[in-house]
Amino acid sequence: MKRLCLSIVLALLVVLFIAVPVAASVEQPTTLEIQEISAYENTREDGDQLYIVQYYIAINTTYNANQLFIFRLFDEDDNELTHTTPYPYVSQGYGMGVVAFYVDADDAPDWASGVYVKVQGNPLADWDGDAPSTTMAIIDWNTGDQADMQAAASGKILGLASELTIYWGTAMTTVTQGVTVLTDYGANYFIQVIPYISDVAPYVLGQYTFTPDYPIDAKPPTDDYADSLIDSISGTLFDISPTAESWGMDTGVLTAFLWYLAAVGFVIALVMKKGLKKGAMLIVWPFVVAGSFFGVPLMVAIMASFFWLVAGVWVFYKGAT
Repeated sequence: MKRLCLSIVLALLVVLFIAVPVAASVEQPTTLEIQEISAYENTREDGDQLYIVQYYIAINTTYNANQLFIFRLFDEDDNELTHTTPYPYVSQGYGMGVVAFYVDADDAPDWASGVYVKVQGNPLADWDGDAPSTTMAIIDWNTGDQADMQAAASGKILGLASELTIYWGTAMTTVTQGVTVLTDYGANYFIQVIPYISDVAPYVLGQYTFTPDYPIDAKPPTDDYADSLIDSISGTLFDISPTAESWGMDTGVLTAFLWYLAAVGFVIALVMKKGLKKGAMLIVWPFVVAGSFFGVPLMVAIMASFFWLVAGVWVFYKGAT
């Protein structure tokens, strides 16, 4: 009974929805085709259904497509579920175009159960003959979890946008940071024809969420050479982590302290033994750089580099031997 009442109400709305005063006879369309229907389940909520319809209409008229034609979605018992009209974006909505239906879970028919789409002419128009109509029940059914269905619907929309780019001669898609999305021109069209597009097909608008390959607070073990080197000396004579732990220090801090203590000691020894101030300053640079590869925290290495840069400039500027 609920479906019957809904069908009657929708039938009345159809007439009001496309009502248009027609002063002259309307020629029959030379082409009235439903070319393809794709259905997607679980795109916005579990059990909902999204139907994307590709059509082609050729007709000689001054009226827009949304004034002369309506697309209607029926279940297997011929109850109308919902309806829509073409969006007159280019060429008054004629030629190749797209319409779509969204049915929420509460009103959705049985999945893959004889649903069909009918496009018909406005019965209030003064057609040259009977009001035209055509029906299609061949549907490409797609079901899965929400993420997969959103990706599938997005891919379908982008594919249709690519076809419209060729047909209309205006770019409907673009590539942003390696990802194909709708252009502003394409988005303005599909936002009108795909219900809840930002929910059911977010990828076409660039709403991507990328999952990292590893937890945000953890680095891959091979992400840093210093890490791999530390792993390689773990448990050997050169492993100072037990000492750092017993002293209550961070291993990286202790490593930096010992490394640069050795570097400074080496410089002092050269100066005292050979008097090579400039030579010692040049030799210490490899120590500073190498420290970052032997467990010295990067920030400490940067600070050490800055210190030795200042010291080096001072020594060379003074002209010490």
